Amino acid sequence: MRFQHTAVGLACATLLAACGGGGGSGAASGGLAQSVSFPFPGGTSVAIPPDVATIKLAATASSGGPVTYVSNTPTVCTVSGDTATLLKAGECSINANQAGGNGYAPGTQRQLFVVPKNPQAILGFMNPGSQPVGASVQVAATSSMGAAAAFPITFSTSTPTVCSVTGTTLQTLADGLCLVTATQAGNDFVKAASVTKTIPVGNAEGPALSFVSGYKPNDIGRSAEQGRVDWYASDSNTATVAADGKTRTMTMTKQSSAPGFGGYFGLVFTATGIEGLAADADTTVGTRIDAQKAIKFEVGMNPEMIAAQKTLLRVWLYLGHHANNCNVILEKFMTPVFTTPVQGVQEQSIDLKSFTVSNNCGLAGLDVWNELQNYPISKIEINVPDINNKLPNPGTDIYTTAVTTGKITFK
Repeated sequence: MRFQHTAVGLACATLLAACGGGGGSGAASGGLAQSVSFPFPGGTSVAIPPDVATIKLAATASSGGPVTYVSNTPTVCTVSGDTATLLKAGECSINANQAGGNGYAPGTQRQLFVVPKNPQAILGFMNPGSQPVGASVQVAATSSMGAAAAFPITFSTSTPTVCSVTGTTLQTLADGLCLVTATQAGNDFVKAASVTKTIPVGNAEGPALSFVSGYKPNDIGRSAEQGRVDWYASDSNTATVAADGKTRTMTMTKQSSAPGFGGYFGLVFTATGIEGLAADADTTVGTRIDAQKAIKFEVGMNPEMIAAQKTLLRVWLYLGHHANNCNVILEKFMTPVFTTPVQGVQEQSIDLKSFTVSNNCGLAGLDVWNELQNYPISKIEINVPDINNKLPNPGTDIYTTAVTTGKITFK
């Protein structure tokens, strides 16, 4: 037990140091104790030479005296005055010191923070789609770093019995899934990057990808296995989740004697591992489209609504591509297909290449398939594009019932 207590104490001491703790008050040196406040200065990535990244340091002492800085890790970061220069990725440790005087003892505070590398992404590596056995295909890719990229992109395969890669030439050899990886090495300033494409060869079919696979019972704010799930609707609504977490039913009630009023709803699904899209950078988490051709989801509506032909839906795919303070969005308007008689939820399918760019964030010449290949789908929204003010069953309060499952897949 004594050893365990000692280990915990050491861990806590390390944690405090990493969070800016570990500074001494200097009371033992004589004079009044003083504290040094040293706000966390980290978060800035190292620059790519010849550029240099710097950060301003802003520590203050309770005595009001001047603060000086010294780097404990001069190979990673150096200090001149109140400016720290980031030399390479790694851990930067800086002390903020107040020498004391005027009745105060010296004071010190330390900050330890990580200087991250610059992310890089492999772009333009397009899946050529299903190929016959014996085909020869050229593969290509570019780096998001452009001319700053330090290393070339190389191609390899982890399925040598299905396909081979020599340079940029892909040769298909047998039925199966050919996995080809584009790789770019990193260095002290840039992270390594890789992207893998799955190419069906011969009679093989591409894998299905799951974006959402269920709701969480008694908590309509989250799905069972995925990221955040939100919903919104017009007034007088209820939303319930089945005990098994598979379906969610939304009922919108409107007085049929109030013409001009209508109902609307929307479902928002966010990818696993994130609360939302990154505020000022590309979102790297989400589903990356490879050989998949369509998005598939399940929806049901009350028969009156279907009979009234007020079933138009809009699907938005929020991509991880960020520019000019927004994310690129792909859009598709669709009328769900229901079999007769209508029973429960039914699967709907939309060809991914039929989407259009709804929000280009000020970027020109965006291609839907290129965007889907280069950036993940980080959020999906299924909504009613306008207020539905047609009353399919006058004389009742039930206006619309929409039933959805948490299942969204790409196939």
